[in-house]
Amino acid sequence: MSELSLTWSESAKIESYARELYLSHRDKSMQWTDRMFAGLMLIQWLAAISAAIWISPYTWFGVESSIHPHVWGAIVFGGTITALPIYLAWRAPGHVLTRHVIAVSQMLFGSLLIHLTGGRIETHFHIFGSLAFLAFYRDWRVLIVGTTVVAFDHFFRGIWWPMSVFGSNDAGNWRWLEHAGWVAFIDVFLITLAHRGNRELQELTSRQAETEMTRRNVEATVVQRTRELEQAKAMADAASQAKTEFLTNMSHEIRTPLTAILGYCDILHEDGIVEQAPPRRIQTIQTIRRAGEHLMTVINDVLDLSKIEAGKLQTEQIETPLPHVLIEIESLMRPRMSGKGLELRTLLATAVPDRIISDPTRIRQILFNLVGNAVKFTEQGHVLLRSLVVPTNGISKLRIEVEDTGTGMTPEQIGSLFDPFTQCDASVTRKYGGTGLGLTISRRLAMMLGGDVWLDYSSPGEGSRFVLELPLIAAPDCRYVYDLTAFSTPTPDLVTTPLTTLTGRILLAEDNEDNQQLISFHLSRAGADVTVAENGKVALEKLKEAVANGHPFDLLLSDMQMPEMDGYTLTRALRASGQSIPIIALTANAMSEDRDRCLNAGCSGYATKPINKAILIATCREWIEKSKAVADATETGMTKAEPSNDATRDVLISELADDPEMAELAARFAQNLGPKVSSMTAHLINNRLDEVAHLAHQLKGSGGGYGYPSISDAARQVEQAVRTTKDLEQIQQAVRELSELCQRAMAGSDSQPNVSASATTGGQAQ
Repeated sequence: MSELSLTWSESAKIESYARELYLSHRDKSMQWTDRMFAGLMLIQWLAAISAAIWISPYTWFGVESSIHPHVWGAIVFGGTITALPIYLAWRAPGHVLTRHVIAVSQMLFGSLLIHLTGGRIETHFHIFGSLAFLAFYRDWRVLIVGTTVVAFDHFFRGIWWPMSVFGSNDAGNWRWLEHAGWVAFIDVFLITLAHRGNRELQELTSRQAETEMTRRNVEATVVQRTRELEQAKAMADAASQAKTEFLTNMSHEIRTPLTAILGYCDILHEDGIVEQAPPRRIQTIQTIRRAGEHLMTVINDVLDLSKIEAGKLQTEQIETPLPHVLIEIESLMRPRMSGKGLELRTLLATAVPDRIISDPTRIRQILFNLVGNAVKFTEQGHVLLRSLVVPTNGISKLRIEVEDTGTGMTPEQIGSLFDPFTQCDASVTRKYGGTGLGLTISRRLAMMLGGDVWLDYSSPGEGSRFVLELPLIAAPDCRYVYDLTAFSTPTPDLVTTPLTTLTGRILLAEDNEDNQQLISFHLSRAGADVTVAENGKVALEKLKEAVANGHPFDLLLSDMQMPEMDGYTLTRALRASGQSIPIIALTANAMSEDRDRCLNAGCSGYATKPINKAILIATCREWIEKSKAVADATETGMTKAEPSNDATRDVLISELADDPEMAELAARFAQNLGPKVSSMTAHLINNRLDEVAHLAHQLKGSGGGYGYPSISDAARQVEQAVRTTKDLEQIQQAVRELSELCQRAMAGSDSQPNVSASATTGGQAQ
């Protein structure tokens, strides 16, 4: 048995299962032996007949001959002896009766062969061979039955027909005992062998049962552990989802008031003449803005770490102007350093490419964190930003070092340096603030870019040096530079850039009153006519009312989390109704999946809170101009294609209009073309060419089926233009032609009162 510790119930189960296996193996073995003997007996019978015919085919009475009785005996008696065991082996293999009948028949057949050969001693060996074959049953009782048959056969025939069994009439009355003794002698060994075979089979089945039981226990344990792991994974996924939802809600709840805080700071700063404002007022505004920006940095760090851990933060590999990135970091950090009386030096220790392949946004973020930490922990001296190219294992790497003359760190403090939400000690948090995420995020971003961030050295009171190392992939046709002076150009300031002007009607769906006033102020000041709706339901009513009055809005700017009806539901409802108005999602959720969710719902663009007024106004103007350009182009195409007189308007009639069974379906198809054309136009405005091609593909397949082959051809042209040329002007022209045909088809359906009425009724029935 195994060394595994088994309980009494488990041992009982193993013994019971071992018994089942033993009986199963034994039964199979006996069934196989039965079938083997059936075949053997058939061969023996044919062999006995052949031997009788070969040895003595005829018997003679003078000159007359006849078939020898031995031949008839082989045929008749051999067939009688053989028939029953073969039948039982076929009908009841493995049965107790079958093997005992086979034992009797096999020994009788041996007696028949001895008789047919005149008692030849060689034929007696058939008895021993038969006993050996019977030992295959591993049943000592079968051997005893066979031996008994041999003994009685030799006894009776030895007394009355000794010639048939001993080949001589002079055999003694006790000679049969000699033959029976040899058979019994062989039985001793065969019975011992059968007993040993059964014992080995029992041991084998016991081991097999134990192995099977162990395997089942292991499988049950694996299933249980797998179920536990699945439950743990489900709990972890639920916790991750809960964390994501919490971060999303936290982002929304914090960014929404920050929009008002930072926005009204800008208004206060711009209101009146700044130079004549009291210094305390300017200082107060700047303090509020710095606090808001710091809070925004904290939120962004937490969200970045969450996205990295969830595997949702993406990097890109594009051309990156390395010198401009370094100069930009210097220009962004210089005001903070000037306030502390520090010097920032940016230099190139070796020549570096002016353009590399990497992610400029993530490089800026890493360097901003490293330089920001250096400035935070340095009270006097300087911060050095040094870049160089170094060979590492035969591969060139870009190394950017950030060195400071700050407070430095002890070995104990260095140990937890890159742990999230951890700073050197509590005194650092009290004195300098921060979340302890900057270095963690920097290292993980660097690893995502194929590099690393580490602490090169640090000493208390002497400063520290951090290193960012990245794979150096030089852009094609780049040039190596030794000095950053030529790249030191001032960075454009959005605040001083002239504001973009707006023309058009904008509907703002926003539930927060502070943000309603702030966003309306910026958009109105830029020249837009702004209407406010406090939730999606009110916005939907206002949009429908404006369309009905013939003065539709040019743009919808919608918050995505609102009571009554949120922005997602509002957007889907508008797209389902066929409205192509551009929709800008305005959300405080900053996760990447939030942007995808907005765009998948049907939004045209996406903007996060707190808003940047210049970017927001530029985005609004871009989409308003896109919408008007497509609308003007479509209207121009319609004007060219349609006569000015409605009475003589060139309508398009279905080829199936005369078919009573198809006319109603064709009319219904024409009546439903309006929303499809509107959706196609909306997707074209939003530059979603795949959706344009999808709708065109549908019309291509269905237009001809309803008797409008020209619509199918026009839809095919649209799909082909999208799939092959990607030429926006050609796509717009193809969409205009398709739209014109659809308008003519709808007009043709309206010009047939009976069909139109039935189509309308059918549509309502649906």
